[in-house]
Amino acid sequence: MNVELLTKASAEFERVVTELPDNSWELPTPCEVSVRELVEHVVEGNRFAVAVLAGAGAAEAWAAVRAQANGPDAVQESAAEQLTAFRQAADDQTVHHPGGDITAEAFLRYRLVDVVVHAWDLLSSAGLDETLDAGVVDGLWALVEPKLTEMLAFGSYGDGPSGTPKASVQSTLLDAFGRQV
Repeated sequence: MNVELLTKASAEFERVVTELPDNSWELPTPCEVSVRELVEHVVEGNRFAVAVLAGAGAAEAWAAVRAQANGPDAVQESAAEQLTAFRQAADDQTVHHPGGDITAEAFLRYRLVDVVVHAWDLLSSAGLDETLDAGVVDGLWALVEPKLTEMLAFGSYGDGPSGTPKASVQSTLLDAFGRQV
């Protein structure tokens, strides 16, 4: 598993959160939730990953996540816990995801997309420079492009790709996961 890419993606998400202006927390995002709610979603996803990688079922994992404080102050801590959980997991370990059982390796791809695409969502919503770390973007695209059809069939990525060729790897990645930029 490419846990090193998750390390870099998590650092990029943390960078974005620290750059958010104080007046941006209630702004809408492309996900139809506020900036604050989207940050909380990523924190909850990080904590959900920890629970399911430890063997919890999806319902049990969500119950544990919702019992914790999941605000913006938990971004760094939850990311570190998620990284530890993925480092301890075997590639073929079964993860009990709400969409069905998948391997830890497949789950890592979903978490990476969540962290990276939502980092862009935050930048876009706050009116900041939308450029993400090129190494993270390139690494993620190389990882997900061969599995794109399988990932899109999962049904979590909005309208999916537009079908229009894009000029950069970042716009291709974002477009593939429903961000028509």
